[in-house]
Amino acid sequence: MKGNIMKSEKPNKVKDFFEKKKDALGLQVIGGGEGLNREIHRAVIQRPSFLLTGYAEDFADKRIQIMGKTEMRYLEKLPKKRILEVVSLLFSYNQLPAVIISKPDESDDFTRTISIMEKIADEKKVPLIMSTCSTEELFTQVTIYLDILLAPEQSIHASMVDVYGVGMLYTGAAGIGKSECALALVERGHRLVADDIVMISKRAGEVLLACGVEGAGHFLEIRGVGIVDIEKLFGIGAIRLQKRVEIEVHLELWKRGKNYERIGENPPKTQYFGVEIPKHTIPVSPGKNITAISEVIAMNHMLRVYGYNSAREFFNRTQEGQRRLEITEEYLATDRE
Repeated sequence: MKGNIMKSEKPNKVKDFFEKKKDALGLQVIGGGEGLNREIHRAVIQRPSFLLTGYAEDFADKRIQIMGKTEMRYLEKLPKKRILEVVSLLFSYNQLPAVIISKPDESDDFTRTISIMEKIADEKKVPLIMSTCSTEELFTQVTIYLDILLAPEQSIHASMVDVYGVGMLYTGAAGIGKSECALALVERGHRLVADDIVMISKRAGEVLLACGVEGAGHFLEIRGVGIVDIEKLFGIGAIRLQKRVEIEVHLELWKRGKNYERIGENPPKTQYFGVEIPKHTIPVSPGKNITAISEVIAMNHMLRVYGYNSAREFFNRTQEGQRRLEITEEYLATDRE
């Protein structure tokens, strides 16, 4: 059963970003300090190059703006009046989160431009931040931070296990055996990510990432036994903090007359946040080894990743065998010796 999409409860104000990354990025607020409570709306950042030339159409004003050496050198060459006009335009957007200036070269002198920017940032109450990092490093570090901060999240009732390096999400009705399956997999050397409540978030690059509820640890609820601590029982090597979701395994009671997948050339798909992943529905019945089936699903998935499709190969061999049989029969039919 899929849960509801949750709005991230992580702090997403500029001051939270500043406090979190000020040491790593060498950040210093040099203007607009009263605007540190502005919210960050987008995980994408940009350089306002076109805006600085006066072209303001389709300007993405909800993004953090990065002023690199190119932008600052361009402004420094402009007359003071023109710098005032351009910077005033940049800071005039009400939803602008912040402007960050990257590290200049030793030969650069942006004193005049920065002085103007500081004054306008204070007037508009838009944070103006200086960094000791290069533009490229700023883009990388800020993008990674915002991608995690603003990632949409969804909580589902499930178990998540790393099986042979493949992230497998186990879903199904309460009591179907998800936790028991996870326990059996851990006993066979695989790694538990989360049980009962799994948080799924979408990251850049169409990646689904799963983890447990913060602070919940790696506990399993086994009906008839109670709560067990996987980390204490099996050691640190039996757990993971997070894992990419690559396959959903849906467990359900075996239903007479239902057609379950028997070939598997193209497994059905399911999706979270628009990202599709294979979904295998496994009927549960007494004596069925779900653990072994899980390992086969994981290894078969890796074969597909490397370009090998077992079902397709089976069909190809069957067709080749049939073709060879027809050739043989035709030869024998005309053989008179």
